[in-house]
Amino acid sequence: MKNGGFKAGYENFKRKPEFMGTVLLVVIVLLNMIMQGSAFFRASTFQTLFSTNTPLIILTMAQCVVLMTGNIDLSTGMTMTMVNCFIVMMPTLNPGFPVWLAYALGFCLAVAVGVINGFIVGYFRIPPMLATYGMNYIITGASLLICDKPQGRVAKELWKIYKGDIVGIPNSVFLILVLILIWLYIRNRPGMKEIYALGGDERNTYLTGVSTFRTTVRAYTISGCFVGVAGICWTLMLAAANPTSGDVKTLQSIAAALLGGTLISGGWGSMICGVLGATFLGFVTNAVTYMFTKFIPSLIPGFSVNTYYQDLVSQLIILLGITLSVLVSNRARTTVKRVARLDQLKPTGKEEERQ
Repeated sequence: MKNGGFKAGYENFKRKPEFMGTVLLVVIVLLNMIMQGSAFFRASTFQTLFSTNTPLIILTMAQCVVLMTGNIDLSTGMTMTMVNCFIVMMPTLNPGFPVWLAYALGFCLAVAVGVINGFIVGYFRIPPMLATYGMNYIITGASLLICDKPQGRVAKELWKIYKGDIVGIPNSVFLILVLILIWLYIRNRPGMKEIYALGGDERNTYLTGVSTFRTTVRAYTISGCFVGVAGICWTLMLAAANPTSGDVKTLQSIAAALLGGTLISGGWGSMICGVLGATFLGFVTNAVTYMFTKFIPSLIPGFSVNTYYQDLVSQLIILLGITLSVLVSNRARTTVKRVARLDQLKPTGKEEERQ
């Protein structure tokens, strides 16, 4: 019974969007453990990993919501940067301006960008890639108007809280857990089911009476909320304002979402996929850096290569991970749809009696 229950649970988990992201994360964690040994379990190691990667993890969670609708958002990274610039520069340029208000307004800016993106994509039917790509440039210009160069500072008391820990567990981990709990609460709400339906088949969703416009705006708005939180974390991590620092994070968030199991075609994935994929990216970078700087030199004295080789190996691992994750996720989604169709074709109790 136990073996049968375990096998059934495993087969069921294989059909979940988070399956491949979990497998990839376990593999890269084991690789880190093999190379670093006990050093990997130091509190300082996890503190550095999570405080550095938490903004990307939250940004990927935001990206996953949009991808589940079959859309995409190419402005998330620069929106996060705009929040960072606004939060730091408002109190700097306006002495006496409440710091808490700067954080609140910075968060609202990200939500507003999400609403606007959703309105443009949902109402005007402009392809999301074009709409959000154009928004990316608008936000870049706004960020440069607010802050034309890296400058400013964040109060030490604030960034120390972000980079601190409780009983050895980084505070950033607790934040991620809170956001996961929020996702677990909203994922079964009717609005989220409509988001999945929209990504699965927009035409059929419309024919069932669901407003595709309202659902699109809802997805981008939820995404904007998480981008706002990512912008706050990005600010606390940098402890300063940088108007161009988050540009690369957009593509990283898309790659991380795919690694975690979310499909770019829509209708499949979750925010937990974003957490898994972005964490995998962070551990890949850590593993490859350690491998080239300490592990291989310990085996081959005098070994040294250009950092470009580290980037090459990292990107190859990520590419392999994305390929495997997309293939497995596509197969899992096909299996789930097939099972759903078979369940719909099964006769009910009354029909069986008639037969």
